[in-house]
Amino acid sequence: MKWNIEKSKKEDCKAIAEFVTKTWNETYRGIVNDEFLDNLENTEEKRYINAINNFDEKSNMQYIIKKDNKIIAYLKLSKIKDDEYKEYIELQSLYVLQEYQKNGIGKELIQKAFNEAKKAGYKKMIIGCLEGNKSNGFYKKMGGKFIKKRKFKLPNQTLYENVYKYNL
Repeated sequence: MKWNIEKSKKEDCKAIAEFVTKTWNETYRGIVNDEFLDNLENTEEKRYINAINNFDEKSNMQYIIKKDNKIIAYLKLSKIKDDEYKEYIELQSLYVLQEYQKNGIGKELIQKAFNEAKKAGYKKMIIGCLEGNKSNGFYKKMGGKFIKKRKFKLPNQTLYENVYKYNL
């Protein structure tokens, strides 16, 4: 399968919100409480409007892969607000629809993240992955070094994520 990674555009915000709902339900069912996951569809409009209102073409570090005009993978890099890691960039999201996993898309996306982070002047990156998520193995395989656990708060649930560090 051939694919192109493209920078997301403002007009992709609605499709990204829908994509995130789908991938969170695929990935986190059994890890995140069902009430939260069941409610994601109800928050899509709010997330979409927020994304549109905060979209900045200049600082946009979101990338998508489409097949048949439908998003099948998504990547988002973000500046870190945590003073402890201010010289790092964070790979905030890397999602691939379940039916397209295990064919190299994730590896290509993480390489894209590394390259874009370097272009932006970063030398280090972190990735947080919820405990219980099978992607923890992927991030280790891609060279991530476990550095700590951190709280991941959701309404009515506190989870923990493993944080991995990469030197770029």
